[in-house]
Amino acid sequence: MTALHPRLSPAPRSLAPSLTVRVLFGSFVGQFGWLFFAFGMLFVWVFDAGAVLTEWVAFRGRTAMVEGTVTDWRSTNMRINDVEVYETSYSFRLPDGRTASGVSFATGSWAEEGETVTVEYAGDDGSASRIVGMRRSPGGGVILFVFIFPLVGFTLGAGSLAHRLRTLRLMKTGTLTTGTLRSIEPTNSRVNEQPVMRLTFEFEADGGGTFNVVAKTHQPARLQDEAQELLVYDARNPASATVLDELPCQPRITPEGDFEASASRFPAALSLLLPGVSLLTALRYGLSLL
Repeated sequence: MTALHPRLSPAPRSLAPSLTVRVLFGSFVGQFGWLFFAFGMLFVWVFDAGAVLTEWVAFRGRTAMVEGTVTDWRSTNMRINDVEVYETSYSFRLPDGRTASGVSFATGSWAEEGETVTVEYAGDDGSASRIVGMRRSPGGGVILFVFIFPLVGFTLGAGSLAHRLRTLRLMKTGTLTTGTLRSIEPTNSRVNEQPVMRLTFEFEADGGGTFNVVAKTHQPARLQDEAQELLVYDARNPASATVLDELPCQPRITPEGDFEASASRFPAALSLLLPGVSLLTALRYGLSLL
């Protein structure tokens, strides 16, 4: 930061695409959230937990029962409470004469090849079916807990994105001022073995009144290098404010009054890697369930 109070160009201000990407996706919390989401989706994929949900949806309505014939069975190498899960393949004939097939799973049991079984199916094409007494997914309902991981990751990633969208709006339309550090205290979070600190800054709005803005970071020195730190706030709601040095890109203000990102060793597009991979993974898995 410069010692003099810079001025911003009139609102609304345009931001460079690279700066926009860094603001929206450059935070540690957001990147960690998308990484955790992608990691959790791998568990969902491996255990085919989504099949539990599709089974529940498919068999909520009207179903039909027919006789089927077992064509094969095998061990899945999955265990639930130390009991092996088995996969049984089968085929059956639909009322219109077409032949359909499917696989069902059971813990500790299977049907022998050539055995006649009762098959329950939904719809007209028999694509959603199961052997009565078995299930369509290897883990069954007990495996639904794996959704906790992508859910936590998505909450962190999406929450960070929502917060940064507000920050982006402040950078485009907000009022620039300075704030004075009033307190600093540790939180219960840590990043790279460093405690995340909560710093409270006080500032005066142009329309009168004193307000506080809180910044959280594991690098508090970035927000203590000046007696007063630059921040932007919403003139209509001064309680909505952001300290500029809290942002991962540490934006600077040019002589023309525009924002620009500080120099970085990494291209801005790299910030899109984890969110992109995460969402593509979820989309591909979702399409596989259709």
